[in-house]
Amino acid sequence: MKNIFLGIAFAISIIIVNAQNESDALRYSTQNLTGTARYSAMGGAFGSLGGEFSTLSSNPAGIGMYQYAELTLTPAFHLNSTKSYYNTSSFSSYKSGINMGNLGLIFTSPQKDSKWKRINLGIGWNQLADYNNTIKIEAVNSQSSIVDRIIAITNGTLTSDLINGYGNSYSQMAWNTYLIDPSLVDGEYVSNFSPNSKLQSKTTNSNGGMSEFLISIGGAYQEKIYIGATIGIPTIDYYEYSEYTEREISDTSNNLRQMLLSEEISALGTGYNLKVGIIYRLSEKMKIGGSLHTPTFFNIEEDYNTSITTFFKDSTLYYSMGYFSLFNYDLITPLKAIISASAIFNDILISGEYELIDYSTSEYLTTDFENENLTITNIYKTTENIKIGAEMTIKPFVLRAGYAKFGSPFIAKDFSRENFSYGIGINNGAYFIDISYILSQGANEHLLYNEAPISLVNTNHNLLLTLGFRY
Repeated sequence: MKNIFLGIAFAISIIIVNAQNESDALRYSTQNLTGTARYSAMGGAFGSLGGEFSTLSSNPAGIGMYQYAELTLTPAFHLNSTKSYYNTSSFSSYKSGINMGNLGLIFTSPQKDSKWKRINLGIGWNQLADYNNTIKIEAVNSQSSIVDRIIAITNGTLTSDLINGYGNSYSQMAWNTYLIDPSLVDGEYVSNFSPNSKLQSKTTNSNGGMSEFLISIGGAYQEKIYIGATIGIPTIDYYEYSEYTEREISDTSNNLRQMLLSEEISALGTGYNLKVGIIYRLSEKMKIGGSLHTPTFFNIEEDYNTSITTFFKDSTLYYSMGYFSLFNYDLITPLKAIISASAIFNDILISGEYELIDYSTSEYLTTDFENENLTITNIYKTTENIKIGAEMTIKPFVLRAGYAKFGSPFIAKDFSRENFSYGIGINNGAYFIDISYILSQGANEHLLYNEAPISLVNTNHNLLLTLGFRY
């Protein structure tokens, strides 16, 4: 039953994501660690540097660098925008808000008369992904209608079956709201819309994010080798609501004037993973590092609600019908491997990081998801993420800049993303204050039933402020 429902949702392709398809797997497998302002300002290239709470979610060996206990707090402001291009029309949509990028506490335990100089413990959480976004699409279409797609999946269903409540949910909603009518041949249907041009529009609002609660432990061996491990417990909080409408743009003899298809997704999930890492000090000015992240095992509960409403010539006459579905499923996200290096040249710190992640290995572990897992294998690939950062001290300030490129997870399309980041900080030992700005840019696309993909351009602005205290 679930596969039938998912198959129909995929066939209509009305929203970017439907219940538990390959898009959900990609969303929950993709991370862009925000963390502290210093970490973000340097493009996230901290794998061999350490001494920064955000590294506990990337290379936990960095916890061994801490020589003092520390508390960090990072509020973050975001402004996310998306521009859509449909036929000859384009629309820009914006969404802003405040969230928490990081909250962490480090405990240090010096070891006297031992080659292990310190054994440190960290606890807290980092933000891994931001789902806040708004998309607006609108244009006049004289070629097709979503009703054509509904008719295509309804043809073959006898009228008596629809009357008695049989058939897929979209056919049932279209039938009971008089969006479609039977033709002269039983089992074939026609639209109650006129063949004239229609104004098509869709608005999608999404909220939430992914955060990781973590516990880390690590140490320093003769100030030469640093090792660490993190137990991560990521949580997902995702909500999306979309409305797709079609309406006549001129008066017609048909009574139907407008239809509205609404879809609502609410997902909550909890997972667990393990991260291990090492940093080796080659010299006083050069270090290398490496880390490995196990797959994350998620259990996700999802509510899916959809409805169709039709509006007729008499403005007081309308019909509405909807369906509600509750799902529970397990998802495993890909393994991640990271190598990094850093060096000091003329008092300027330069760092780099390389990540490797295979999105085609995401997998639904719940039964009856064979088609979705096959799609994941066929359309996603191994991708590379590259991060570069620099830091320079001009007392009393510390200046930072960074760049990150996240490769496209798709085999056939280049949907890579780029981050450009800048920051400034003050560090007097007992406390520090860091500010960073991150500009993130990337492309994507959206399908409206069987129309050609609609191009999207995403531009996100983030402003982070980190307050830190050492004791």
